[in-house]
Amino acid sequence: RLLCVKANDKAYIPHTSDSVILPVVAYYQDKGDEKRFPEVYYYAGRVYRDLGNILQAMDYFEDALDAIHKQDTRHPLEVKVYSQLGTLYAYRQMYKEALDMYAECLLMHKANGDSVGMVFSLRDVGNMCRELHHSDKALRCYKEAKNIADGLGRTDLSRMLQSQLIGAYTDVQLYDSAWLALQEVLYYVERPNQSAVYSTAAYYYLAVGKKDSANFYYRKLLECGTVYAKNKAYRSLLSERVERFDDSQFSMLFNGMLECVDSLQTMSRETDRLQSYANYNYWEKSRENIRLKELVYRSRRTIGIACVISAICLLALGVVLHNSRRVKKVQKKQQRKLLLLETEKQQRNDVLDSYRQQKVCLEEKLRGAAIKAGNSLQIERQKEKIELINHILEENRVRNEKEMEAQQILFKSVLYGELVQRAHSARGEAYVTAEEWNTLRILFDSAYPKFFEHLYFLCPPNDNELHVCILIRLSFSPADIARLLQLKPSTISSIRVRLYQKAIGKKGKAESWDEIIMSL
Repeated sequence: RLLCVKANDKAYIPHTSDSVILPVVAYYQDKGDEKRFPEVYYYAGRVYRDLGNILQAMDYFEDALDAIHKQDTRHPLEVKVYSQLGTLYAYRQMYKEALDMYAECLLMHKANGDSVGMVFSLRDVGNMCRELHHSDKALRCYKEAKNIADGLGRTDLSRMLQSQLIGAYTDVQLYDSAWLALQEVLYYVERPNQSAVYSTAAYYYLAVGKKDSANFYYRKLLECGTVYAKNKAYRSLLSERVERFDDSQFSMLFNGMLECVDSLQTMSRETDRLQSYANYNYWEKSRENIRLKELVYRSRRTIGIACVISAICLLALGVVLHNSRRVKKVQKKQQRKLLLLETEKQQRNDVLDSYRQQKVCLEEKLRGAAIKAGNSLQIERQKEKIELINHILEENRVRNEKEMEAQQILFKSVLYGELVQRAHSARGEAYVTAEEWNTLRILFDSAYPKFFEHLYFLCPPNDNELHVCILIRLSFSPADIARLLQLKPSTISSIRVRLYQKAIGKKGKAESWDEIIMSL
């Protein structure tokens, strides 16, 4: 089964299900060879990346790094794991974290003497520097990579780097150098590189004020560009068409732009995890081992009971250090998960606030343009932009209203009313049947669409814990929850404390878990 997954991955055949890889992971975790763990976890991450479950993919890549670092020798998959994590971070627009991953790849390629790998790693580092607005550093990376490619005689790599250099030169306003590089790249454009080359050409011509030339390459991108390139091309051409007010062309370009926007939003929603750091510091480990060896050496010089006491102390110290590191690792991992959920929510709110601010600015400009005579074209353009923003805000409002409507249906349902009555009845009369749980979960899922996904991402609960979380989110008190689940109030408190510790990695109050549940 593992061989089938590897064969599909190497043949660029997308994985469409996790039904093959899951038994493989379970087998090796239970009774397989630990040396295979890096390979198993890596390909599990590849499967979930193809399935669009970026959070699970990053989780498995992180496990692969843990398994690799437990081995004494370098693993050939290590550089690939870092590269995959860097790409996923870049998709999430977490460019600093992606830069760290690509920098690790570069160091490993240099250590292995892999010149081709260095070319790609330098390109990726340069791309992240550009995204972080460090254009000078990006330019140095591209130049170094091109020198290596030229030295290897790899014209394909040289052309790829030349395309990257165009954008970097344009960023720092070295337009003459950018133009020379552009002519060389455009002389021979291969099909796989058309999207990148034409995007760069459009970017250059737009920077030097040649809109007609930029639009020429934007139109080419409509045929061969990636979804990101097409999105930018549609937007730019749409802006140009609005200015000329060609109604039929406007409709085609507008619909195309919306399709690309929808595709990007779908891809963005699937990306749910922040960063995963699972490395121990090798130097600190070595220091700790040396210190322990010195303690053992000194203890051997003692006699009788002193040796036994020293050995016991060293063993206790080792256990404490191991547990401390394990707890810290779990805490960091769980805190990253919670931070990811909070960041995602904040980013969504920031995007909506940005749209609202743009709308206010556009309306102010519209009022100012209306005062001036003979400015009808500008007024129409402002109105079109406002309508587009209104459409996006309206979609968000409708989605929120649907969720609120589903919440009202849930809280006004017969089942919820019965649960409230039972919660205030005697302990022996309170109960919830399996069928009622299923019905409640369906209603709950409509009212809070992301709740279960985020809860299982933080800490997968068992049935009892899940029921407690649902009832907390429905604003039942701990005493009411205890009656409905036929448990003691102290048991409910223990469950909440245990869930908080699983989710955060450290002990806390039961009320703290309630706050997390209410925020999901």
